[in-house]
Parts: sequence; structure tokens; C-alpha cells
Amino acid sequence: MARIGVISDTHGDLHCWQKARGLWGDLEMILHCGDVLSHPETEGSFYLAQEIRSLSIPFYVARGNCDRGMDREKIGRSFEPTLELKWMGRSILMAHGHDFSSVREIALLRTPNIVLTGHTHIASLVRERGTIYMNPGSASAPRGRDPASIAIITEEDLSIVTLEGFILHRERW
Repeated sequence: MARIGVISDTHGDLHCWQKARGLWGDLEMILHCGDVLSHPETEGSFYLAQEIRSLSIPFYVARGNCDRGMDREKIGRSFEPTLELKWMGRSILMAHGHDFSSVREIALLRTPNIVLTGHTHIASLVRERGTIYMNPGSASAPRGRDPASIAIITEEDLSIVTLEGFILHRERW
């Protein structure tokens, strides 16, 4: 089954990245909603950058409010404030979400199937006017009542999953 891994706000936490990779299994691509590394750089951040550089599948990043220009060189990937992708005939709009009103404005104009954001460190999955808005939460430093989490997108549904493997939210396309 075709799958996409979605993660946000890792902030240089290698351990959460490795747990996410174990939960995702085989993927077609990984989408990171921003705030990839930490500043100042930690040992975990250094090794996380190395793991991202060595990925053999597509890896896309929306630039977060904590991402720096030097992070592009460290992870070997470019990142933009917003990205638009197509997957399995569906459109995906991805942004960090620290300027959510702008992201929502773009979404209302372009009507993607899904909008992926991070920033809040709180997992959420909401459908509005045919568009699904998903925030995978933070893999490293969750806020609110939910634990650290990531997301998985398949041909059939979208799920937000704790790093222990429990489903927090699920929505069918």
C-alpha cells in the first residue's frame, strides 16, 4: 500500500525521528512540516541531519520559524515557506503554519485535498469544505494533552499516531 510519512517540529531530536521511521515502515516519501533541527546545534541534531541526507526516498520540508538557511546545507534539501505536491491524484499543500491565516487563504483559493501544517505542537485533523487540515503534532515536544506524534497518509485514510503506535485521529479521504 502506498504511504507517506508526515512529521513536524523534530527540533533536532534524533530519537523521535528513529521512532517515527520504525512506525512508518516503507514509504513513498516523507513530508516534514518544519522546525527540523535545533539551534544551537546538538549532537542529536547533527546525526538527524546526516540521516535525512542519506534518505533514498523523496523528502520535502516546509520552512519553519526555527529553521535557518544553514539547515538547508546540513540536511542537503531545500525548503520553502509553502509547497504544493500531487500524490495519487490528490493535491497537498504544506506549510509550517506559523502564519496560518496566509496558509488558509492559499487553501481557500487553491482548494487542495489536504493542508499539512505544524508549529502548534498539537495534533489535529479537521475537514472543512472538502479540504482536510492536518497537523501531525510534534514528534519531539508535544503541547496540550496529546503525546509526541506523527502522521501516516495512505490511499484510504490519514492517521495521526503516537510514537508508541496508538492512533489519536483518523479520517478517511
